[in-house]
Amino acid sequence: MNRQLLCFSAILAVLVCSGLANAGEAYPDPEGGWTYVYTGDAAAFGTPEAFDSLDGTWDYSNGSSQWDGSGIGAGRPGGASALDGYLRIQETGDPRKYGMGDPGSNRKIYFAHDIGADLGMAGDMILDMGATLSFRARIATGAPLDDLHPDGGAGIAAWPAGGDGYVVHDGGKGNFGIYQAQGEKMISFCLALPTDDTGDVDELAGRAGLVMNKLNGFEVTGDVDVQGDEPGTMNILEMEDPTQWHEFWITIEPDFTVTGTHVANIYMDGSLVANPFILTAGNGHEYDMSYLAMGAGATPQSGAIDVDFVAYAPGVIVPVPEPATIALLGLGGLALIRRRK
Repeated sequence: MNRQLLCFSAILAVLVCSGLANAGEAYPDPEGGWTYVYTGDAAAFGTPEAFDSLDGTWDYSNGSSQWDGSGIGAGRPGGASALDGYLRIQETGDPRKYGMGDPGSNRKIYFAHDIGADLGMAGDMILDMGATLSFRARIATGAPLDDLHPDGGAGIAAWPAGGDGYVVHDGGKGNFGIYQAQGEKMISFCLALPTDDTGDVDELAGRAGLVMNKLNGFEVTGDVDVQGDEPGTMNILEMEDPTQWHEFWITIEPDFTVTGTHVANIYMDGSLVANPFILTAGNGHEYDMSYLAMGAGATPQSGAIDVDFVAYAPGVIVPVPEPATIALLGLGGLALIRRRK
């Protein structure tokens, strides 16, 4: 065995044994690991209010959810399905307009993971003390996807071939978010397409990307949403194609300039260059405790996302390069190692 191959084998052994990057692909895990990681490969229905759904740590019984427990293609239109190592959440609009009433109409699907169960009382200050959120996701396209059931009863239609994204709604709720119980503060992020409905005003203006709470002052308010023509400055990290997998690493901390309530620094797809946004925390929430949120919880909207993983940790943690990237550059440009579950 030649010296280069021996060196390569040694690096592989170190990386495998260290367990690096066991959540995502583009960034290694923080030192000490994530506080919690959902790996996208479980979609258990569970018992209402027992926090035993999905992987056994989430709850769906809340005011932004009408999940019937079914996967996509079974039960009411839409649902949550564990597919090939990832979770697909589809909300088709408002099936109530087509003879499928509550409970369990799937007109909104929203999950919560109890941060207090992970961090105790420290979880109640997670946004103000600083938090790091990471997820790998895309807007879903291709089977399985149920037909569109538009709010208002305009008629069942085929799901858009180019996908259907989502925007922030109802006081700062979205596809991925963190709620802090102390002060009732919600900050969320959504994958959006130019075709998504934002109300009478086209907030997206032909743009696709990751949208979040608007900037609307330095006090918590319910008026931070992209849906519903609310005041404030639109925040969007523009992207070419949100229907492809993208990995995000987001740090959230208080805004000491007193322009908004918080600053979100967003890193994407392995880049170590932050995209900073000043935003205002919303007051929308479904539980009294602090929680990690995931889903599509607005009846007037429709949308479908795929989730490869979502993870969080307290504190402002800046991402670092993949060790495999640094090591392999010294081996003559061998292909980068990426661990996929």
